[in-house]
Amino acid sequence: MTLVPYEDIRYLAEGGIATITLDRPERLNALRVQTYEELLRALRAAGADETVGVLVVRGAGRAFCAGGDIEMAQTVLTSEAAGRTHFFERMIGVSEIIVGLGKPVVFSIHGACVGGGAEMALFGDVVLADETAYFLFNGTKIGGGNWWGAPQLLPLMIGLRRAQEILYLSTRVDVKQAAEIGLVTRVVAAGTLEEATAELCEQILDLSEEGVRLTKAALRPTLQMLLSSQAAAAELNVAAMGKPDLHAAFDAFLAGRSVSWRALRPGLATGGGGRS
Repeated sequence: MTLVPYEDIRYLAEGGIATITLDRPERLNALRVQTYEELLRALRAAGADETVGVLVVRGAGRAFCAGGDIEMAQTVLTSEAAGRTHFFERMIGVSEIIVGLGKPVVFSIHGACVGGGAEMALFGDVVLADETAYFLFNGTKIGGGNWWGAPQLLPLMIGLRRAQEILYLSTRVDVKQAAEIGLVTRVVAAGTLEEATAELCEQILDLSEEGVRLTKAALRPTLQMLLSSQAAAAELNVAAMGKPDLHAAFDAFLAGRSVSWRALRPGLATGGGGRS
């Protein structure tokens, strides 16, 4: 058994299964700079460990992941240079390792799976979710845009029209709909996710290690081709960091209030009909 000390995550390798647990339950496992850096370390450790045949990513507490840590974004991602480092070195670094690993990565999801958490799960080979799970790609609600996998992979996974609706409207997708449209691999009953995940991992370990590796290698070029536009999308979002919408969202979140995006639109601040 390999148990490595971290702060934002837990990493355990035992019996051929490596498990990364997002471990900030008091913040619903929101992703900050340190979380990404620890994910990079743990993913590399799992990839280098010859005894590991499958990797599980899960969340502690009552949610899988609430997305990016807004306080971190407000205090750390304060310039284009900082944003570029975070997007390209940390976020794309994490997704490239997940896709590039020569072993399957299973996302085991319960509760909220939001923003960066929802996008990270798209890079997994298998997504198991229990009945408490829901998915929310919320870029348009927080003054930015989803760029980390969602616009590249969702159209293939669930169809272009559904992807457009979900991304434009920041639509919450409950787990039943997620299964129907192909966003998750399988839904299990609440309270059985850990057992179902373990059973799946044992199934994988019963298969040919080389066969599994070659199958992932054969599937990988499809993902890489779709993800070829990801760097350009990241660069556009780096530029957006200096725009007022993003900072309005950060300020509102930290102050505990909502943002009226309509009020920020030219000519719609007062009157103009429609909803307020």
